[in-house]
Amino acid sequence: MPTFIPITIYLNHKPIVVASIPEAANGLQQPWPFMDKPSRLEAIRMIEECLAGHCTQQAAFDAFKAAASEQGLLKRKPPSASLRKFGGVAEDLL
Repeated sequence: MPTFIPITIYLNHKPIVVASIPEAANGLQQPWPFMDKPSRLEAIRMIEECLAGHCTQQAAFDAFKAAASEQGLLKRKPPSASLRKFGGVAEDLL
């Protein structure tokens, strides 16, 4: 199975890195804030369909990301000092 660009979800204040369908399936088995939310249930269904070969891995991973985002489990890290400097230089060029 291919690996996706890793995303980090936070469950019970612990980071979980997810970059594949099996890792997404594992993440969905953990306790989420809203276990019965339709987007989470849809992500579970899509992951199962993917593992059975009935849906694309990208569609299943996107459903997982959407469910995690809807429940506020995706948190972005602040940009690094280098990236902030690069952003400043880019703005100066515009």
